[in-house]
Amino acid sequence: MKNSNKKVLLFISLSFLLLLVESCFTGQLSPYWPSVSNVDILSDIKQFPASAPSGSKGSLLAARSVAPVADSLTIPKASSDSLSFAHYLLPRVFVDFRKDTTRPALPAIMKKLEALKSGQKVKVRIAWFGDSLIEGDLITQTVRELLQNNFSGNHGVGFVPFKSITSGFRISAIARSSDSWVDDNFKTRSYKDPLFLSGHVFYSPSGRLSLRDNTVKDSSQVLEKWLICGPVDSNTVITVNKTAIPITASRLFNRVLIEKSSKKLINLTVPSTWTALYGVSCEPEYGVMIDNFSFRGISGFELVRFDEAFLDEIAQSGAYDLIVIQYGVNVMFRAHDKNYAYYLKGMDPALKKLKHHFPHAEFLMVSCSDRAFRYGTEWKTAVGMDSLLKTQATLAFTNGIPFFNMYQTMGGNGTIVKWVEGPERLASKDYIHPSPRGAAILGNLFYNAFMNDYHKLPKKRAYN
Repeated sequence: MKNSNKKVLLFISLSFLLLLVESCFTGQLSPYWPSVSNVDILSDIKQFPASAPSGSKGSLLAARSVAPVADSLTIPKASSDSLSFAHYLLPRVFVDFRKDTTRPALPAIMKKLEALKSGQKVKVRIAWFGDSLIEGDLITQTVRELLQNNFSGNHGVGFVPFKSITSGFRISAIARSSDSWVDDNFKTRSYKDPLFLSGHVFYSPSGRLSLRDNTVKDSSQVLEKWLICGPVDSNTVITVNKTAIPITASRLFNRVLIEKSSKKLINLTVPSTWTALYGVSCEPEYGVMIDNFSFRGISGFELVRFDEAFLDEIAQSGAYDLIVIQYGVNVMFRAHDKNYAYYLKGMDPALKKLKHHFPHAEFLMVSCSDRAFRYGTEWKTAVGMDSLLKTQATLAFTNGIPFFNMYQTMGGNGTIVKWVEGPERLASKDYIHPSPRGAAILGNLFYNAFMNDYHKLPKKRAYN
């Protein structure tokens, strides 16, 4: 009994010491012990800065009143024919700093969508990178459905990995895999094969995948199923819906058509092999596709690790028309941080690398959404939100990438608190992640901004 009391006393003493260090040194332990990030045992004797004032939406002036430009960065200089940098504060609009707001920020993909609208059978591909905010296909599933309904009416969920921690709650596709898959990813990196854009590569000791695409409502629509993999041994045979299919794939990156039918369910078995396998893509014959590349807990820096030759081959075989970058909430892991210069330094090379290897794709940076910390006895929007938004806008500005301010679009300061504590419960109690209904709202807001950009396209221009 004495030993037990000593252990309890030792545990309490160590916990108190760690919390004291956390409170005194403003979150230095948060990266290693995230659960303490919102705990401050000195909160009653500290004075916290007041939260940013809330304001109305809909104009640049109103946006400024909600989120004033932070002082942690120097405002980039714009050329005489470009927009003021402060336009990044505007809600509900894609801001291309090189153009005025009367012209589309993403003209190339809008022209291709116009061609699709006019009856041409083209594929429009969008890659959407993000963290846990979009995992389980949240936000992206809403945008995908709305765009597919509007352009061609054909549906398809796009890329689905062989194994995922979100397969239990993802509703756009039901994916059930065996336990025999070996997963190498951003956080493990045990093997040498290139990681796919999802941040994963899988190996199979006789792995199985059962995949149902839930996005397709028309029972007669043809759905293409593509195996995404690395080079495969010439003797490799996989089984698809009980049919043996020999696979020939010699390049570093391969897309192999394994079935084309109106079936929405695919049962796939891969023999024991250490071939690099990535997933399956379910696509319509033509129309809009959005691939969700979510990875929990990352900041976006990790994208710089992609193999360059591998990226080039991806770009050559079914290049993306648009690449969306949406990160930020994992950068704000300390309640009182306001300086995100390290984020600027870490994210810039990742953006430059992607732009270099996808030269024909357009890019769009989506800002961090609202998140809150407990300051004293109240939950409030992070005091560093303005600084992070400005940092992300600076990254977009200096890399020539249009910017979409999701934070201002969803309502600005205090929105996440209202979403958590309101009657509809639009966000979880971590004051970070939207609920499925909240994510659908964010998806609709993005879609509306996307269509506003589309309608800026002069309709007399034909797609070449």
